[in-house]
Amino acid sequence: MRTQIKYLQNLFYDLINDYGQVYIVIKYSPNSAIGDRGFTEEEKNKGLVLVFNQKNYRNLEWDGDGSIITTLGFGVGNRPEKCFLYCDDIVSVFSPGAKVRFDRWDMLDNVEQPGESKEPAVTEEEKQLEEKVISLDRFKKAKK
Repeated sequence: MRTQIKYLQNLFYDLINDYGQVYIVIKYSPNSAIGDRGFTEEEKNKGLVLVFNQKNYRNLEWDGDGSIITTLGFGVGNRPEKCFLYCDDIVSVFSPGAKVRFDRWDMLDNVEQPGESKEPAVTEEEKQLEEKVISLDRFKKAKK
């Protein structure tokens, strides 16, 4: 089992027991399934945040490789959907109540998708800040 997944499991159970609510962020892949509901086009592009609390999931099981098998309630009626969350699609576990977040960075090591960049997008504000940075290299005194 991957070390990251073991940390995610422990954090998940600690948060659900202590704060009563845990969020899991998953990315879309054909390996994960969200019952009959499936993924919307927006979720396929941006990922999906799943909310776990004491009332909306049943039969939660982490298998040997770190994948999650559960029945999770969706929508106002808490309609049950059988879910399989593949271990490599689990991106993050967090809890606003606990003010903690555990992100997996090992996914950055995966092969880059065409048209994607591993480097984060630089905003206009960050570009302006970079222009104001002055290197101290030319001010260093030479050793004699």
